[in-house]
Amino acid sequence: MFQKRFSGKIKDVRDSVIAICFSPTPGQIAIIGSGFCISDGGKILTAAHVYNQTPPEFQSKLLGMVMNKRESDGLEHYIWLPLKLIRKDDANDIALFELSDYKKTLLHPLELEDSEKVEAGNDVYFIGFPYAANLMSEGFGVTLVVNRGIISNVKQDGVDPAHPKNWFIVDAINNPGNSGCPLIDAESNKVIGIMNVAFRTKSQTVPNLDIREPMHIGGAKPINLAKSLLKK
Repeated sequence: MFQKRFSGKIKDVRDSVIAICFSPTPGQIAIIGSGFCISDGGKILTAAHVYNQTPPEFQSKLLGMVMNKRESDGLEHYIWLPLKLIRKDDANDIALFELSDYKKTLLHPLELEDSEKVEAGNDVYFIGFPYAANLMSEGFGVTLVVNRGIISNVKQDGVDPAHPKNWFIVDAINNPGNSGCPLIDAESNKVIGIMNVAFRTKSQTVPNLDIREPMHIGGAKPINLAKSLLKK
């Protein structure tokens, strides 16, 4: 019964999660992160480093890969639409974009929770496009991936006198491509944070290969930090 309820919650969210990418050469797509819709006007939240780490010549040519159709058998279709940066907060690693022609898509705004209510032990999940280009090249097509976990620690800002919560440590494996995807409270199904850090160590078993062993430690910025960016 719980599994049924949880699958329904995921379905309510997945339409509003996008992949952020650019085209380095004709016919080639580089997927660099994820984002999610927070307004009926096509506003998209993501991590600022997704934009900052994009080669400068492509920063004005970013695209959103967005779901625009779902067939009765569950098959999903995506289109690529231009993304425009509105503003960003590098200190908190948050960026706000606007997606053009959003009415052609299935996007709907996700509800934002009060992240000051979040405590260690809360059940959470996040959904994004980790290793999306790799999965596509391996024949899996466009693949949204869901990870479940708990809030394992809540960090508070020791500089701001108000001491707001400024980091959530998540007990789950967070892979490249998830940056900017929504961290969802499993109970309310509202966004409590933006995933932006994957902690990894060098491989001890295959030292000659450029791989990393993922740790069950992910980092997310509380969504309240983004709310001040939205008000500007």
